Amino acid sequence: MSSLDFVDAVETLIPATADAHTDAGAPAPSWYPALEAVHTSARAPVALAADFALLTVAAVGAGLQPLAAVVMAAASVSALLVSRSYVGRDPVQTQGVLWYPSSPALSLAVVTLAAVAGGGTIGVTPVIAVRFAAVALLGLVGLRMISWSVISRARRRGVGLHPTVIVGTGASARLVRDKLIEYREAGLDPVEMLPLAALAHRRRFLERLRANDARHVVLAPEVGDDALVASLMTGCEGLDTSFSLLPPMADLFLHPGHVSQVGGLPLIPLGRVHRRSSLPGKRIFDLVLASLALVAFAPVLAVVAIAIRLDDKGPVFYRQRRVGRQGRLFGMLKFRSMVVGADRLIIDLRHRNVTDGLLFKLRDDPRVTRVGRFIRRTSMDELPQLWNVIKGEMSLVGPRPLPVSPTEFGPIDNERHRVLPGITGYWQLAGGPGLTYQEMVKLDLAYIQNWSLWLDVRLLLRTIPALVYRHGPC
Repeated sequence: MSSLDFVDAVETLIPATADAHTDAGAPAPSWYPALEAVHTSARAPVALAADFALLTVAAVGAGLQPLAAVVMAAASVSALLVSRSYVGRDPVQTQGVLWYPSSPALSLAVVTLAAVAGGGTIGVTPVIAVRFAAVALLGLVGLRMISWSVISRARRRGVGLHPTVIVGTGASARLVRDKLIEYREAGLDPVEMLPLAALAHRRRFLERLRANDARHVVLAPEVGDDALVASLMTGCEGLDTSFSLLPPMADLFLHPGHVSQVGGLPLIPLGRVHRRSSLPGKRIFDLVLASLALVAFAPVLAVVAIAIRLDDKGPVFYRQRRVGRQGRLFGMLKFRSMVVGADRLIIDLRHRNVTDGLLFKLRDDPRVTRVGRFIRRTSMDELPQLWNVIKGEMSLVGPRPLPVSPTEFGPIDNERHRVLPGITGYWQLAGGPGLTYQEMVKLDLAYIQNWSLWLDVRLLLRTIPALVYRHGPC
């Protein structure tokens, strides 16, 4: 039986009672949630089992013995778990299959390389490894292609749609409602529209979600409603409801997450709102990489230290008080790039600040030394912060710590302090000092919400070209 024959056979099991133009979706058959979990790579036993079975078959097909194939498949599923390939994704994110291949590709590459490096203890030769990786990736993508064929047909019949509340009553909200009704394959069924004023009454908002059994919320704010939306998101932590945001045009160029679309309408998936105070595996990742980086950059550290000392005979390092995790203060290390006593000149120079909010940055800062100008332009002044990472005060990637009092943060921007601050992050890659304070806060909160070890790897790899083509004042 071909895959198309299989899809057609399954389609006969889809209820035909729903019409694409009805006001409410039809109940899903009992097998539909399992198929949806597989397609979206949810962290569910059925998705893990389906992928494990497929990977085992791929390993046998690549030339491994059955026992070795089981080991290889188990290692691959474990790698997918660690890299957070299995997470809660909403229907808008998982339309089609193009969203999927990048998720398992790195994990499969790591597993196959590790198996080959292990000396072929389970019989994995380089040829078998390449064959397995290719067959496994094609198989995983093929499984999602089949599942999407069934799911999209079901949704177009109004089956298996997620009850959705739209927050907003303006033109943007009405456009979202019309698009969701027209493009049922997005999987969202608009059941109610609530005015933005409802966000100010959390209890009433939650009551409406429960009354509609809503599994998804689309936020369609008008210009100037950012604070209200952020307050709602903070108050909805722990709900088993996923959120999407219709962004202003400017945010399409700033938001680091994947922008999905429904009939050409952009939606930023926010996922479920969780208060994430710990990121599993991140500390080990930071400790290993920071230790290796300190050893690798030891000659550079020595040369910079000598140059600073010879320039003006002042101290080599500068320790500045910054706000860290949970609002605790710590001493962030940098190579000194300014004249001794530069802190005392800040008050006289505030009228030259080129940014806003709690940020302070000068263009052509007169306090910067000759050596300091070079190490700032190349970001060498940040290298001592690797020691802060080893001490557990910072992370390689995370929100940038600010040199202000913890009391100066409001309820929204204070959410940045749920995790360790970082040496690099979304803010630096998206434009650094060229962005506003509110844009920085948005990017930091998006990082916390979407964190994974693979995300940290990608951001670290993007940091070097971002430094070369950096924006804003140095």
